[in-house]
Amino acid sequence: MTKPRTADPGRCDHAVHTQRQQRPRASVTLLRDARSFLPRRRRTARLANMRIRHLTTLAGAVVLTCLLVQVHVLPVMAAADTDTSPVTAVGRLSGVNFDPNKGTLDGSPVDHLPDHIRLLDIQLPDDGAPQRADWSPDGKRLVFLDAPFGDLWEYDLATGASRNLTETSVLHKGVLRAHHLINGDVALCAVTERSADGPEGDRFRGELWVLQRPLGTRAPVRLGESCWEGIAVSKQPGSTRIAWNQSTIDFTKPNVIIEALVGKSKILTGRIVYRNGRPRIADRRIALDKRDVSLDTPAVEAQDFRSLPDGDADSDDELIFSAYFHKGGQAMGVNLDTGAVADHTSWSLFYEEAEGIDPSGRYLMVERDLAITLFPGLVDIWRLPLDGSGTFERMTTFNHYKGFGANNPVVSPDGTQMAFGLKVEGGAEGEGNGILLMDLSR
Repeated sequence: MTKPRTADPGRCDHAVHTQRQQRPRASVTLLRDARSFLPRRRRTARLANMRIRHLTTLAGAVVLTCLLVQVHVLPVMAAADTDTSPVTAVGRLSGVNFDPNKGTLDGSPVDHLPDHIRLLDIQLPDDGAPQRADWSPDGKRLVFLDAPFGDLWEYDLATGASRNLTETSVLHKGVLRAHHLINGDVALCAVTERSADGPEGDRFRGELWVLQRPLGTRAPVRLGESCWEGIAVSKQPGSTRIAWNQSTIDFTKPNVIIEALVGKSKILTGRIVYRNGRPRIADRRIALDKRDVSLDTPAVEAQDFRSLPDGDADSDDELIFSAYFHKGGQAMGVNLDTGAVADHTSWSLFYEEAEGIDPSGRYLMVERDLAITLFPGLVDIWRLPLDGSGTFERMTTFNHYKGFGANNPVVSPDGTQMAFGLKVEGGAEGEGNGILLMDLSR
C-alpha cells in the first residue's frame, strides 16, 4: 500500500496544516490536490461565467416581476379609471411614452386617410369584422378572418366580392391564422372545439391544417402538429416551406408569470409535400428555442422567411421572428443554415413585433409602440430596412387618434401594396376592425 504523502511545510497549504492540527494529513493533501486540480485561469473563467449567469437570472427575474405587476396589479388600478379602458390605463401606468402625439386627436383615422390609403368595403354578416389579411400568390385576392376565432373568407380585389371558405367545414368559427402557400393552397392554424373553462386560451392551442384548391370546395386536411399563434410561409418560387410555433405558455392564465419563466417555446420548420394529392409535413426540425435568444425571453413567434445572397440553392435562408418581452419586444432573425441569431433592432427598447416582409427581403413591416413597456398599447406600422442600419420609417399614424391603431401589415407579392388592419381599442390581442390598402409606390 502506498504511504500517504504528508504536507510540505514549504508549500502554501502549510498554514492549513498548522492551524488545524487535528485534521489528518491525508485530508490536507486532498484539499491541496483539489485546489490545484484546475488551473487558476480556468477557475477564474468559471467564476466569471457563474456571475454572468447569476446576473442574467436576476435580470430575468426583474423583467418577470414587472410582468407580474402589469398582469395582476395595474389592471386593478386601471379598472378604477372611469375615463378609459383598463388596457389603455395599463399602458399609461406601466410604460414611458416617447410619442407626444399618441392619443391626442379626436375622431377616427378612417375619416382622415391620405390619398395613398383606402379602406376596403367588405360587408360581413353577424357583425363580422375583416382582419388578418393575406395576399394570394397572384396578388388579385385576399384571404382574411371575420373574428379572432372565425371563418376564413376570400375577397376579390377587382370585383369586391367576398365568399366564406370554411362555413361548412369542421373549422367553422375556429380559424386563428391563414397564409397562402406559393401553390395557392392555404396553411391554417385552427381549432375544432372551444374549451368551456378557458375559451380565450384556445388561441394558444391550435393545430396545423391545409385548405387545398379550389378553395372552399374541399375539406381541410389536418397535419398532425400543434401550433401556437402565427405561421410563417415562404413566398419564394417553388418553395412550400412553413414555420410554426409550439409552446406551453398561455398568456390568459393567472399564473402567466410562472408559465413565462419555465414554459417552453420553440419554432419549427418543415415543407408541405403531397402524397397522392394529400398534404403532409416533411423535413420537420426545430429552428429556434426561446433560450437561443436569452434566458429571460418568455416566447418566440415565427413571422416570415427571407432570402439571402449566400450562393446556395435554398432560397429560405433566414427566418424572421419576434422575441416577446426581450428588450421590450424585438424583431429578430435566425439563419437556417448556421443557427446564428440576429437582432435587427438591437439598440431599441421599444415594442417592435415583426410582421410582413418585402418579397425581395429589403425591408420588414413592424408593429411598433414608442413606449418602454412590457405590454404595448395601440401600435402603428413602421418600415424597417434590413440593411443593419436599425432606422425606421413610420407608415401610419393611426394611434395619434384616441382609441385607434394599425396592425397586421402584409406586403403584396409585387411589393407595391400593403394590406393592414384597423385596430379599435378593446377586444382580443391582434383583433382587427377592417382592412385597408396602402399604395407603397407613392
